[in-house]
This record gives sequence, structure tokens and C-alpha cells, in this order.
Amino acid sequence: MRWLVTFVTVLAFLGPVAAAPLQVLTRDGGPIAGPAIRHGESFAQARGTGVSVIQRPFSGLYGEIMIGFVTGRETADVLIFPAAWLPDFAPYLSSVPQALIDSPLVRGIHPAYRDTLMRWQGQWKAVTLDGDLHMGAYRRDLFEAPEAMAGFERAYGRPLAPPRSWTEYGELAAFFRDWPAPGGGALAGSFEASAEGGQRLWYLFSHAAAYTAHPDHAGHFFFDPETMTPEIDNPAWRRALREYLAAVSTARPRTDGGPGLDSHGVRSAFAAGGAAMAIDWTDIGLVATDPEGSAITSDVGFFVLPGSQEVWNPATKRWDRLDAPRPVPFLAFGGWIAAVPLGSRNPEAAWDFIAWMAAPERADQDVTDGASGFNPYRLSQFEDFERWAGLMGERQAREYLGVLRESLSSPQTARDLRIPGYPAYMSALDRWIGRVIAGEVLPAEALAAAAVEWDQITDRLGRASQRRHYREAMGLEAQAP
Repeated sequence: MRWLVTFVTVLAFLGPVAAAPLQVLTRDGGPIAGPAIRHGESFAQARGTGVSVIQRPFSGLYGEIMIGFVTGRETADVLIFPAAWLPDFAPYLSSVPQALIDSPLVRGIHPAYRDTLMRWQGQWKAVTLDGDLHMGAYRRDLFEAPEAMAGFERAYGRPLAPPRSWTEYGELAAFFRDWPAPGGGALAGSFEASAEGGQRLWYLFSHAAAYTAHPDHAGHFFFDPETMTPEIDNPAWRRALREYLAAVSTARPRTDGGPGLDSHGVRSAFAAGGAAMAIDWTDIGLVATDPEGSAITSDVGFFVLPGSQEVWNPATKRWDRLDAPRPVPFLAFGGWIAAVPLGSRNPEAAWDFIAWMAAPERADQDVTDGASGFNPYRLSQFEDFERWAGLMGERQAREYLGVLRESLSSPQTARDLRIPGYPAYMSALDRWIGRVIAGEVLPAEALAAAAVEWDQITDRLGRASQRRHYREAMGLEAQAP
């Protein structure tokens, strides 16, 4: 009831609801468009304003939105898009109403997803609908099998346990790649995405985060924050790429030497029991524990994204050794956000719909629906043990929520790249990684070539302004007022 009162108060500040139908533009398919369609139907019933969801393939979504901005031919009243695109879109978006910013609806969003991803240059431009984060999942039944425990300790001289570092993760993946699957057949060591268009870059980034997060040199993940020289061809990234490729290779028995898995394939193949481990977004928790679609349900465990005891020092150009392996969680992709373009025909109704969609009772439904594509992002969702236990089982829910809370509270949690020109940077790097996976070039050559293209993109967009934007995105400078 408290939320209902608050929500009504917010709507009063937003003004009267427009009668014209709303146009909502987002990615096609159930995971992202599905919630918009579902909540659009309930919004129309409750508010009397129709909602039409326009779906576009992910590959064309950025271009269609940007072309609409620059030509003035916008057709949508609400846009739902990746948080990483906000720097490019911000000049064409209206600001979030102050009443909504001040409301419990927005203040209840976890700061990791609210204070950075909803703002650009100090202006509130969007509302978070999804909280993205990479985590690890493993087969508890395999890790606790006496034969596997004894065999692993003989081979590596330490107990069989979930990995704390990427080195340990690589050893575990290699060990289980050669381990017979229960019931016969081939078992993969670990699943990570490697298919073209399958979100593979974020899996590489998860490996790189631990090696680039030097405690004395913040912000050197993707670029040198002083010069904007790309860091993606340094020894930290070369090591990350080698280890990512090694992990992908442990899945080949399950993918028959084909093009590899996309992110959806990672979680579904892991839920089918095909691997000892997997790295993925937090969707994997619901998919792998779903009794209607998973073969491993109660056998699933979770771990924080591995770290490293060695970290690259960008000043001395050498590896520094830490006292112990240090996990570096990664906010992979960041999540999906909703915004209202300046050209919206019904801005009041548009913000009304966004507030409706983001209301806790509907957001809770979205993040606990394994098919929605939306992951936990509200503070209350990380504490709602009973809800998660009812879906996963008590032990799995406790471990799952513990991993999420630890990841989001870690001082080393790494932010994704988020600057103007983001799609161009990602396209260049992904193209070269694809050539590595295809066996056309060596890893070091690919990273060096991608770095050259990144430098060209930075020069084209303006090195000084890109430096300012990158430093802000990495949390090195306060956002401009």
C-alpha cells in the first residue's frame, strides 16, 4: 500500500495522462520486448492509454534510434535501450521529472545501477529497468563427487572448490573437460559465449577486469585515463584473451567444433547439464534452477567472478603481486534503461508508463522471470530471500543472493565502457576477436590492430572530450552539474 500511495503521488507530479497511444521502441524478442508488451497491456487497462511496442533487431536498434534523432523523424515516445548508449543519446532525451527522481521508486534502485547508468554529464536522463552483472555457476554434484575431489587434488595439489582466481578457473575447466559426464557422454569444462553476435566481448572483459584493476592506478581498464591511449593491447589484455580462448576451448566437445555459444546458449546448455561451470549474466541462476527446464536444479552453485593475485601496473609496465587473489566483479553491459526523447508526442504519458513499468511489484515480476532478460537491480530484490527461495530452493537462493550482494558491494567492481562512440569501439574489437576465434590472426596481433582502430575512433570524436567522458564514466571525476 505504501508503494501505491507513493506511485500515485509521483503521477500527480508528472501531470495528466495523455490519451494518445504511446509508441515504445526496443529490441525484438521476448527477453526485452516481452516485459514492455506485458506491462503495456496492464498500463492500458489501468490508465486508459494504449501502448504499441515497436520491435527491432539488436543489430539495427542503435542506428534506427540515432537516425530518428538526427533527422527529426522520431516515431517513439519511449525508448528502451542499453545503458552504454546513453552518452550518444543524451542530447536528444528529455530529463527525468524531479518528482520521479526523488521518489522511493528511483531511490530504491541499487546505486551501482542508479547513480551512474541513469545519468550523463550530471543530468538524469533515464530510468533503470535491469541490472547486469557477470557471475559464475558450477555443478555442485560434480565438485563434491569423491572421485573428482581425489583426482583433482592429485593433479593440482589443492582441494576441489569453486575458483577464486582465473588461474584456478582455468585449471578446473581443463580438469573437467577430461572428466566423464554422469550418465556418459562428453562434459565441457566451462561454457562462455564465443559466437558472433552472441555477446562474447563481455566474457573477455570479465577476464580482463581482474588483471587491469590496479589498486593504485584506477580507470586503466580500457584506456589510459590521461592520454586516452587504448590499453587493450597490453600484457593484461593479452593474458585475458589467452585464458578466455582456453576456457572456450574446453566446451568444444559439446559444441562439435561449431561456431560456439551465444549467451542464451551458455545458460541453456549449462542447465542441460553439459558443463562443470559457466560464466554468464545472473539470468543463469533462474534458468539453471528451473525445475521445468533444467536437468541440474538442486545441484547448482554460484561463485563471484574470479580475480587474480597478479595485476598489471600501467606505470611500471610490469606485473605486481597482491597478497591474495582479489575478485573483481564486472557490471557487464550495465543493463537496459528507459528514456523519453525530446520529440515524444506524449512526454507526460511516456514518463507515466516508465514509472508504471519500473514500479517494484512489476519489476519484481520481471527479474524473477527467467525469460524476461531483466536481472535484479532494486535494493529490496537483493534482500527478498523468501521470493528467491521459492523459485530456486533455500541453499541456491542464499548463495545466489550472496554472490550478487558481494559483487555489488565490492570496492573493485569494474564498470563497463560507456562513452560516445561506444558501438564503434565495440564493433572494431569484436571483429578482431572474431578473426582470432576463426584462426585467422594471433591474439596479440588482433588486440594491437583493434587498438589502432580505437585510436582512430577517439581522434575522430575528439581526444580531449573523449578523455573527459571516459574519466567520468570510470568514476575518476564527479559528473558535471
